[in-house]
Amino acid sequence: MCWIPEVAKMKSLLLLSIILSATQARELTKCELIQDLKNHGMDKYEDFHLNEMICVTFHSSGFNTQIKVSNNGNTEYGIFQISNNGWCAEKQEDVAKSTCGILCSKLLDDDINDDIVCAKKIIEQPKGIDYWKAHKTFCLENLDQWRCLN
Repeated sequence: MCWIPEVAKMKSLLLLSIILSATQARELTKCELIQDLKNHGMDKYEDFHLNEMICVTFHSSGFNTQIKVSNNGNTEYGIFQISNNGWCAEKQEDVAKSTCGILCSKLLDDDINDDIVCAKKIIEQPKGIDYWKAHKTFCLENLDQWRCLN
C-alpha cells in the first residue's frame, strides 16, 4: 500500500502545477504585440512609429502583462506600465474620474485590448509617447531591432 501516498502526492503536484500555470503572467513576443497594436490601428497612430512603442513596452515591462511596480508613491500596471496617478483607478468608485475609465487591476490580465485603448489615450495627450521615460532614454535610435520580420 506504499503506492497510495505516492499517487496522492503526484495528484497534488499536478493540481498545484495547473493552478500555478493558470496564474502565471502572459509574456507576449515582440511580433504578437506588434500584431495586437496593428489590430488597434496603432501602426499609423499620432506622430510616432510602432517600433518606438514596442521598444518602450519592452523597456517598461519586458512584454509581461502582469508587471506591477511601485514608483515614487504611485503604482504602474501591466504591459505598458500605466500609472494609478490619474490614468487608472484603484477603486471602482474612482473609475469614472480616471482618464482611461478602468480599474488598474484590469491592466494586469492577459487581455491587453483595454491596455492598448488606455495607451492610446495617453499618447493623445500633449506629452504623448514621452509619458514613458524609456522613450527618450532608449527608443529614439536603432529602432530596426524592434521590427517583426515574419
